[in-house]
Amino acid sequence: MKLNKRYLFLIIFVAIFMNFGCRRTKKVVPESMVTGTTTIAADDALMPLMNAEIDVFQSIYNYASIDCKFVSEYDAVNLLLQEKIRLALVARPLNQKEIDYFKSIKIVPESIPLAYDAIAVIVHSGNNTTALTTYQISGILSGVLVNWEQVNGSGLTGGIKQYFDTESSGIIRSLNDSLHLNEKISGNISFAGNNLKVTEMVATDPNSIGFIGYNWLSEKESMKILETLKKVNLIAVSTAAFADSTNSIKPTVSSLFNLSYPLIRKVYAIYTDPSASLARGFLAHLTSERGQKIVYRMGLKPESDFQRLVNIKKE
Repeated sequence: MKLNKRYLFLIIFVAIFMNFGCRRTKKVVPESMVTGTTTIAADDALMPLMNAEIDVFQSIYNYASIDCKFVSEYDAVNLLLQEKIRLALVARPLNQKEIDYFKSIKIVPESIPLAYDAIAVIVHSGNNTTALTTYQISGILSGVLVNWEQVNGSGLTGGIKQYFDTESSGIIRSLNDSLHLNEKISGNISFAGNNLKVTEMVATDPNSIGFIGYNWLSEKESMKILETLKKVNLIAVSTAAFADSTNSIKPTVSSLFNLSYPLIRKVYAIYTDPSASLARGFLAHLTSERGQKIVYRMGLKPESDFQRLVNIKKE
């Protein structure tokens, strides 16, 4: 009996020692293009796409961990300039001033086109408006059209309330650029915080109009988003003098592919690290055929055209 107790104590001692030793010799995951950890940033308007890309990348490379900060376009670029991150996904390339700054600190940045997104215009489901001209949208954004009575067929009275994600929104910058507003957006404006909240606010405010990334409308997996989208109407946009069903276009996969929707914008990956880092590995994934197919699956137009090659054997 004593012998058995001695063996028992010996077994317990060996087990404790081995467990302690294993903990001390735990291997550290090396940093490479497919292993390690990294932090990147992306415009909040691109959240559905980026989450899908990260999920696939991490499912392929089990020792890779990517933390994506979803912020405004301004904040994403600013994180790059502060050298807090090395990869940002936004809807514009670097401007010359930003390029010159990076070169002054011996960094040669890259602005790589990845996809085409669009700015979607949404209104409350009780609004009868189905189409707007770019001239009318410019009028709303510049504070010329301030009441729904000024929009024929809206069926509403009262002031127009505009909803955006943030004050430093890339959507506001894109609208300024495409509609040549000279950064003079004005009127009754509210900032919801992010694209999803813009949709939620429009869904509850009958006199509202919201501007969000089309990528959010192409999100088909979130039940919460799908329920919210049932409460808003997507507006078709026309470049003609008067909008009707024959000349107005909604953002769709088709209108993005043929570039016919008036408020299309290009998505860029901005990269500032020449080393073989995990961020570069993820960038390689984004530009690969697999990454570009995810862009297509998420309802956007990929930058790269890809084909599925099928070999047909003759019997």
